[in-house]
Amino acid sequence: MSTIPAHPELTVSPTRGPFRLAVAMLSVTTVTILWGALTTSTGSGMAYADWPLSDGQLMPESSYTQLPHFFEHFHRLFASSAGLIALGLWIWLALSGRADRRATRTALFGGCLVLTQGVIGGTGVLLNLPAVTSVTHGTLAQLTLATFGWLTYQLSDRCRETEIARDVAPGAGRKLVLFALAVVVAQTVVGAVARHTNSGHALWTHVGNAFVVFLVITIATAFAVGKLSKTRGVKGLSQAIVGLLILQIVLGFVALAIRNDAGKAPENVDRLGAATTISFHVLIGALLTVLIAALAAHVFRATRRPGVE
Repeated sequence: MSTIPAHPELTVSPTRGPFRLAVAMLSVTTVTILWGALTTSTGSGMAYADWPLSDGQLMPESSYTQLPHFFEHFHRLFASSAGLIALGLWIWLALSGRADRRATRTALFGGCLVLTQGVIGGTGVLLNLPAVTSVTHGTLAQLTLATFGWLTYQLSDRCRETEIARDVAPGAGRKLVLFALAVVVAQTVVGAVARHTNSGHALWTHVGNAFVVFLVITIATAFAVGKLSKTRGVKGLSQAIVGLLILQIVLGFVALAIRNDAGKAPENVDRLGAATTISFHVLIGALLTVLIAALAAHVFRATRRPGVE
């Protein structure tokens, strides 16, 4: 008589649900950034001059019959969805106690960023899109994505399984990866100024800074691979960053060649191919930001002091 061997019970991570919700948040925020970039690139930011409603309605007919209104309205819907997910994620972590306080604080900070970014975006619409609100709105979007990238890592099994790198000093490389993240964010700010002011000086500063960004990121990823080669995930993450960086530089020069000298003009909606290419340049920049944030979180985890969880 044969017997069926008993299988050991699978251990379910206590943060499995919040981790999946954090991944959903990353996905929705990524779509929101791409949609926002398309809204800007096609000059559709003032398709609706009111906020938070669109022409005083939740779903006006023009939002699915006219392209500029489609871009602007669904950007608002995606942003609202991101806000609700961020709120739900923080409440889940705060009430369930499934994650440590650092992850809960990260979720709260990310939620505050989402709220601030949404209010600034709406205020910008009411003020007819002044450059200061548009630049701040775009920059905060990428910081939001980076924050939730860090949170996703904190909630992941990889974070809990990452052992201390014994052959490097505690805290090694942290300043370097944070500097790389700061350089990318600074490049985002300059790019946003160029997009929203159509300033030639800002544009060429952005182009020149691309080489500085390339150098700093190359050094940061080389350090991570060289010093933390035994830490799972670091090499693959670093390779993805370098690959995206090369793609981003290529896209940047393509965007420079096809851009409309008039900037974010409503006429760009008739040049949808060019607007889409430029928008993907913005999106890749955001993805670079979130991957570098994830690498920074990884480095922080691997170089913690013994006894620190």
